[in-house]
Amino acid sequence: MPTVTICSSEFVALGRAEAEALGIPDLPLAVIQHPLGGLAVEEVSQRATSVQNAVEELCTTPSRQLTSV
Repeated sequence: MPTVTICSSEFVALGRAEAEALGIPDLPLAVIQHPLGGLAVEEVSQRATSVQNAVEELCTTPSRQLTSV
């Protein structure tokens, strides 16, 4: 099952470190602009839309072919 973790830009380093610690260093991360807290629903929706293509690519590309998205 393809898996992608959506991570805000502020927490990419932490996400990579946790993936490494859990033995999945190549875990695909789609990065969304930080912060999300305090934003209007419309703004959060726009940010979600901004990573939609990255999520689709990460879910449909074999991991050995992935580069940072």
